[in-house]
Amino acid sequence: MPRGSDRDEDQSSRLSRWRASWRVALRMAKRDAWRYKGRSVLVLIMVALPVGVLVGTLVFATSSSVSSVERIPTSLGSAQALIQGPSEQVVWQTADPNEGWSTDSNSQPDKATPVPGFNPGESLGSAANVAALQQVTGGTVVPVGEMTLRRVLDERRTRGIQVATFAAGTVDLGTKATLVSGRWPATAGEIAATPYGISRGMPDHGTTTLRSAGKSIDVTVVGVANFFNGWGGQPDAISARPLDPEAVLDWQYLLLRDAGVPYSEVKKLNAYGLQVTSAEALRNPPSPAALPPTMRQMQDYAARDVQTMVAIGGVLLLLVTTLLVAPAFAVSASRQRRTLALAASNGAETRQLRRKVLAQALLLGALSAIVAAGLAVLAVRVVMWVLVARRPWTTFRFFEVPLWAVAAVIVMAVVSALVAALIPALRLRRLDIVGVMKGQNVSPRLNRVVPVLGVLLAGTGGVGLVAAVATKQREYTIAGLAIALTVGALMLVPLVLVVAGRLSARLPVAARMATRDAARHRARSVPTVAAIMAGAIALTAFSIGLASDTEQSIRDYQPQQPAGQGAIFVASDLSVLAPGAVDPALEDAEELVRGLTPDLVSTRLAQVTTPFDPKNPNAPVPFVTVVKPGCTVDRAVTDAQSDQQSGRPVCQLLGTNGQRSIAVLPAADITRLLRLSPSDSARVSNGGIAVNEAALISTAGTVAVASGTVTTNQNTGLVESLKDTRTAALPAVVGKLPMAQGQYGGVVTPETASKLGWFVGSYSLLLRNPDGAISKADEKALSEQLGEDGGVYVERGFVRDDILIMRILFVAFGLLLLIVTLISTALALAEQQSDMGTLAAVGATKGTRRRLAAAQAATVAFIGALVGIAVGLAPGIAVSYPLTADSYDPETGRQLAPDPITVIPWLPLGLLLVAVPVIAALLSAAAIRRAPALTRRAD
Repeated sequence: MPRGSDRDEDQSSRLSRWRASWRVALRMAKRDAWRYKGRSVLVLIMVALPVGVLVGTLVFATSSSVSSVERIPTSLGSAQALIQGPSEQVVWQTADPNEGWSTDSNSQPDKATPVPGFNPGESLGSAANVAALQQVTGGTVVPVGEMTLRRVLDERRTRGIQVATFAAGTVDLGTKATLVSGRWPATAGEIAATPYGISRGMPDHGTTTLRSAGKSIDVTVVGVANFFNGWGGQPDAISARPLDPEAVLDWQYLLLRDAGVPYSEVKKLNAYGLQVTSAEALRNPPSPAALPPTMRQMQDYAARDVQTMVAIGGVLLLLVTTLLVAPAFAVSASRQRRTLALAASNGAETRQLRRKVLAQALLLGALSAIVAAGLAVLAVRVVMWVLVARRPWTTFRFFEVPLWAVAAVIVMAVVSALVAALIPALRLRRLDIVGVMKGQNVSPRLNRVVPVLGVLLAGTGGVGLVAAVATKQREYTIAGLAIALTVGALMLVPLVLVVAGRLSARLPVAARMATRDAARHRARSVPTVAAIMAGAIALTAFSIGLASDTEQSIRDYQPQQPAGQGAIFVASDLSVLAPGAVDPALEDAEELVRGLTPDLVSTRLAQVTTPFDPKNPNAPVPFVTVVKPGCTVDRAVTDAQSDQQSGRPVCQLLGTNGQRSIAVLPAADITRLLRLSPSDSARVSNGGIAVNEAALISTAGTVAVASGTVTTNQNTGLVESLKDTRTAALPAVVGKLPMAQGQYGGVVTPETASKLGWFVGSYSLLLRNPDGAISKADEKALSEQLGEDGGVYVERGFVRDDILIMRILFVAFGLLLLIVTLISTALALAEQQSDMGTLAAVGATKGTRRRLAAAQAATVAFIGALVGIAVGLAPGIAVSYPLTADSYDPETGRQLAPDPITVIPWLPLGLLLVAVPVIAALLSAAAIRRAPALTRRAD
């Protein structure tokens, strides 16, 4: 026969033997897994925990991060496109403008082609403007507007609501708008409530009263309907026509036609300044080469960020799962040592023994990973189904499974199980058949090279990690150094156990036996200590970062009100308020304070501001600005030049165009808050102004305040002209409001603002108790009544919000370390049944065996936690650098670079170091209940 045929036959024979060997190994692994069910379940749990958590997190994150195609049923329904605009400049966008769009390409904005017949001066939803858009799009355009009104709850309370307006009932928008019950609204006095509105108290039938700009509007609820925005949320109600023609509506346009809108047509519409969300373009996005250069760069950055996160997550999963599973496979290999020795004595090769060990990891790892991933996906799906069924307006409705990511997690889990089993499998090369058959099971002498490599890796990783973070290196460098530190520390674990065994001479009997047992049986104890140590490293790093960040927040904290006093914030729409008018919501809040908390004194706080007409955005608007000595009115309004040392503008400091605003308060409150002397109080009361900075006051003791009108291009933000400029010299004093640091730079009385013709708006309500601080009961009563439409703030100093997070963090990690310790201890005790029988035979009581079990659990937990905390200090300090190395000046807003702050939470870490070993010891001792079987050992 030719040599080639012999060679082929030999290769075929080797391949057949390899397959047969693995079939036998897998069959034996299946038999062992079924025989030792308890041990198999523990391995399954230790693999399934990280896999289930990670897969559930991935599915949740992917489902929460809604793709553009998934949004089509709620954002477009049966429409082919959603159009916004037009802008005065050409729009540059990706297929999905939510992912990237701009009116500025390479810092050279292009003027958009005007839409023929479109008049931005009138209502954007007018028939003429809709007809103009239909001409350039070639389809039926349905305007959809949204307006904010207030629903009257009772005599003292109202609630802000959102009402969508479109031709309800006359056009079919498919899944975007569906009628649930009743009928669609047809006249201006009718609305349909949405399930979201009903959940917030909107009636599903009958009449209700709404309020807009102080006017009451009675409407009838004629039905219940679903109307979704792009992410699945809902307004409170739907109307067929604007309920208040004077109110501002945010108009968008749905395009209905038979043909889709490809990306090539989207670009043509962009030339008119229109931003387009097209179903056709979303389903068939353009190639990167077809995108504008700026949009292409944005997509590249996002893709690189995703790739970085996936790479780091994969490495962390592999490391965490390997460490968690390693103790189980180490103990499993120890239990099988006698069986493997028998197989070796009967002629089994080392590679066959290794395959048997690896087959168990492959079987159990794959089974647990697949089951855990399936259960995690199912759990997220059930939660979403229940949530959508109970809350149809939820945005958490787009279920998506990242198949490639889930498959990668499963593969990584299986690989980690194989890696965990590979470590004891590699030791089978040095299997002492005679020693194992005689019952001698001791780890070989400590390798002298591994600890040296561990010291080098850990030292280089720790020092390099701190240096890399301090010098702001790339994420890859930081991740690599962190892994080097962790791997180096893991390589030192055998040395730590040997040293601990040698130092245990003066410990009690049980502790001495447990420590020396851990040192002698390192193949079993090293994986457990390593797993505990890894968890302690992560906990230490996270807790140091969190504590350091909180300490910086404490140092940077600026009170927003005088201690014990408070404020009610109500959002005002200046575009619907006439000069001198007050937001009805503020009047409602004042009535609420008088009714619920009569002991509190309320004061209106406003600021000098600028009204805005959205129908004519380029129209001249009033301005008020303080002119610093040495500056001109023009520079005070238009000059954005900043001082190089302070980082503050040179002239544009205080006013409607400045860095800070001018507050408006009654004279008595100005005197009280600024603690003015009688003479200064008189100056402010008689038409003066109190300013934060003495540099704004001239040598004559006055502040120059200019006013007039300014025309600003809304697209470029540049001032085009100043008109009707006049300047007044106001008597001035120096005083700083003890509130809202950085917002107010001066304060005048309402009489002064009215006399000078300044527009006053943006009201809030200051609260104080003449007899002391505002009580928590009053604060709670006001908060419950104001609900989500107004916020109550009471200054009580810095309140730590990390206490709960810190407790959850330590409890979660403590439970994880405890579970790893108990599972490993249980497996180790199962292996030591013969030793326990020997101890019982020579007179050891149940109490002695309990103490020994407790000492074993406490020893590995204490050593692992102690070394983990010590090693975790380096990444913890490194994490604190970027978290605390940046700050800002609340007065100027300038970025600062203070010295990094590092806080080590010694007390919680110390409690963890004590609690986990103690609890593990108690539970392990309690598990020893019955006497072991007495056996006679024959060597």
